[in-house]
Amino acid sequence: MTLTYPATHEPIGVVLTADEYDALPPNNLRELVDGVVRVMATPTFWHQDVADALKNALRGAGEHGYRVSGPIEVRLGNLLRRNPDVVVVRREHYDRRASRVLPEHVVLAVEVVSPGSETDDRREKPVEYAEAGMEHYWRVEIDPEIAIHTFRLGDNGYLETGVWKAGDVVDAPGVRWARILVDDIIDA
Repeated sequence: MTLTYPATHEPIGVVLTADEYDALPPNNLRELVDGVVRVMATPTFWHQDVADALKNALRGAGEHGYRVSGPIEVRLGNLLRRNPDVVVVRREHYDRRASRVLPEHVVLAVEVVSPGSETDDRREKPVEYAEAGMEHYWRVEIDPEIAIHTFRLGDNGYLETGVWKAGDVVDAPGVRWARILVDDIIDA
C-alpha cells in the first residue's frame, strides 16, 4: 500500500532563520524548534473543548488586568517558537493585531495534553517556558480524566503547586485570580 499526503505549503522539516520564519503567514499548528519547522498534531474535539472552556473560565481574569487568548505564538528565542493552547498576558502587553507575544509578557501558559503532544507538553515545553522566564505553567491531562497540574517558576525550573481534579477549585499560588472550577472544564 502506498500512502499519499496532500500537498502543503508549509516548510515542514526545513531549517529556517528567524527572519524566514517570521515572514511566513501566522499558523497556530506550526512551531519552530531549533530552527526546524514542525507541524503540531491536529487537536481533537475534546482537546479544543477543554482549551476553550479554560479560556472562558480564565476570562474573568480581565478584571485583574489580564487578557486571555490562545493558541498564540510565543517567541521563546530566535529559533524557538511555541504556541501554547492558552496564554494569559498583562493587559498592557495585549495587542489585538499581534500574532506573537514575548515570553516576559506571559503570566500563564497552558498546554492541554492530547495524542501527539505528550512528550512536548510534559517534558520539552515546561523546560523551554521556564528557561524563557514564563511565571506560571499549567498542564491539563484529559485522559483518562481531567487533571490540571499547576506550576510556578522557581530557581531551577518549574515547581509543582498542585494537581486539581473533579470537584476541586484550582487555587494555585501566585495566580489566585485564576481560580476556576475543574467541573466547569469537565462539563465543557
